[in-house]
Amino acid sequence: MTPQQIYQLLNDNKIEYQVVHHPAVFTTDEADQYVQNYSFARTKNLFLHTHNRKNYFLYILPEDKRFDEKSFRQAVGSSRLSFASSDEMSQILNVTPGMVSPFNLFNDRQHQVSLIITQEVLKMNELIGVHPNTNTQTVILKTTDLLALLEKIGTTNNRSLVFIEIK
Repeated sequence: MTPQQIYQLLNDNKIEYQVVHHPAVFTTDEADQYVQNYSFARTKNLFLHTHNRKNYFLYILPEDKRFDEKSFRQAVGSSRLSFASSDEMSQILNVTPGMVSPFNLFNDRQHQVSLIITQEVLKMNELIGVHPNTNTQTVILKTTDLLALLEKIGTTNNRSLVFIEIK
């Protein structure tokens, strides 16, 4: 989906949102300099796969937290993990590195990716900022609206939407 299609989907579902336009960003640190005057949960999105590439995960965690593979594996019951390659990002989510976002799940036509969110993200702020399939914009919306929309349009069919608590 293009950013315009995402905005149309948000509008059609009567979801309130705000868009911040900025230069292309590839890290949370880069993005933060353009959205520092806005209040929302600051997160990072990791696109992971199991060693055998049978399971893919989009993992959303607070931007200041380190990825703890062992705790993540225990929480979701998976085998050893690796970060997905840029080819996998392109083929599965139709995205390049630096642009991974929950909105990319709209592009996952085969429903290969499980969305995993830490409970901490849900407690940080009622709003979240995510890229609308481009890294030159940030969409700020309620986290509950984002999750409801993902579920409503079927991106969670045949996959899990899991909220985990990682110490």
